[in-house]
Amino acid sequence: MDNFTNLQLCEYFSENVDVHVSVSYSSGVLTFTGQDLGPLVEEVWGDLDYEYWYTLDEEAASQLISVIHGEEDLKAALRENFSGTEGLSRLKKLCDQNGIRYRFFSYA
Repeated sequence: MDNFTNLQLCEYFSENVDVHVSVSYSSGVLTFTGQDLGPLVEEVWGDLDYEYWYTLDEEAASQLISVIHGEEDLKAALRENFSGTEGLSRLKKLCDQNGIRYRFFSYA
């Protein structure tokens, strides 16, 4: 499978919050990157931006790719399953339901 960077999954803009989510695939590792910005983020986190990452190592990425049937067209499968403002919530739920391990990191 070919490596790629910054495949956009969400570009949402509103008065209270902007949500930006992308995914990269490199050397078998999937990294989902998100950033939320705006007044709602400041109200919840005390800062204007909140950044977060879900990382799946080679084994976990392979499991996820299999579950979402992304072997032939990974980009399309990622977009189909994880686009939009709830995309990373769906990722977490799918991983938890299927025993797929991921690392989560965030900071505000």
